Amino acid sequence: MAENSDTRVRLIEVSERLFAERGINAVSLREIAAAAGQRNTSAVAYHFGTKRALVDAVYEHRLTPTTCRQLRMLESLDAQGRGKDLRSLAEVLVRPMVERLGSPEHPSWFLRFVANALYVEEIAPFDLSAQEWTRGLHLIRTRIEDCLRDLPEEIRADRWDFFIGLLLHTLAQRERLLQARGAGAQDRPSQSLLAADLVDAGLAVLTAEVSPATRRVLDSSPR
Repeated sequence: MAENSDTRVRLIEVSERLFAERGINAVSLREIAAAAGQRNTSAVAYHFGTKRALVDAVYEHRLTPTTCRQLRMLESLDAQGRGKDLRSLAEVLVRPMVERLGSPEHPSWFLRFVANALYVEEIAPFDLSAQEWTRGLHLIRTRIEDCLRDLPEEIRADRWDFFIGLLLHTLAQRERLLQARGAGAQDRPSQSLLAADLVDAGLAVLTAEVSPATRRVLDSSPR
């Protein structure tokens, strides 16, 4: 039983790296099995069934601890009476994701995997309410959107997408650069500074004033 569990984790982590490096569609299940040292080329199909199920397993493997941390942070904010503070909510989203960056000694591929998965039709977990391992993200999104009720509905939906795009693509690029610098590099950016700067940038995206030009476009758009 333990051996099956170890094999499953090994397949998840190898597929995460290969998907991050080459994209989801460019990697076959047989390649993943071979790269994970499995003599049985059907090992991935045996453990996961389909590529979509394997992608979900990667998300679950990485996002389960992230969601637990986000939920603890939200509980702490609620206890302090800051559960509806927009900056605090942005920090709950950003900081655990920045912590996923890893180091040159222990590189991470998850953020590049996520960036690739977003471009494959119907393969990313777009319904954040569907899984326990996206519960933290679902609650954060709901609360952030509640903080933006003064914005038109169409703009409010876009602002979340803009914020997530900024966060994921910035971190995927930093993850790549961090790995490329190699162990012992002295010019690694401070994760604390990166997180603080990303929160600032995210808040600017979320709360940017809707210009008269944009409002004219909204008013002229068919409903």
